Amino acid sequence: MGDPVLPPFPHSAGAGLWNARSPRIPYVEPWPVDARDEPAPAPHPASFVLEFSSGQLVTIAGTGVIGRAPRDGGAHGALQLVSIDDPARSVSKVHARFEIDALGLWIEDLDSGNGTVIVQPGGSPVALRPGERNRAEVGAVVRLGRQSFTVR
Repeated sequence: MGDPVLPPFPHSAGAGLWNARSPRIPYVEPWPVDARDEPAPAPHPASFVLEFSSGQLVTIAGTGVIGRAPRDGGAHGALQLVSIDDPARSVSKVHARFEIDALGLWIEDLDSGNGTVIVQPGGSPVALRPGERNRAEVGAVVRLGRQSFTVR
């Protein structure tokens, strides 16, 4: 029995070597992908830099609190305290909490008066509900009241 004859490929210039449906070009199954062959995701940095709208740069690591007059409540161990100069008082004294883990940087609103909003790169603004943690990717803008910072 000979090779099967296939109808001509639409819009082709005939049945030649370049015809995608030519019986002379064998079909080869794709190589199975093993999860071990895939590259491991890049680890997230252990620290991030927050670039505030005031020009202030702060390097953060671990867990901490951001606000006009942040304080360590002692419930979670030692916290990094990040103070924001806000004469208009749109930022609460203890406005938001941050935490860095294996997945990246997380921001949580601490029931602040003017709220916390995260805008991911190329995304829409997301207002955080008090107590809700949201991830802030590198390049995200986080608004605390009328102040903001960019995650670097």
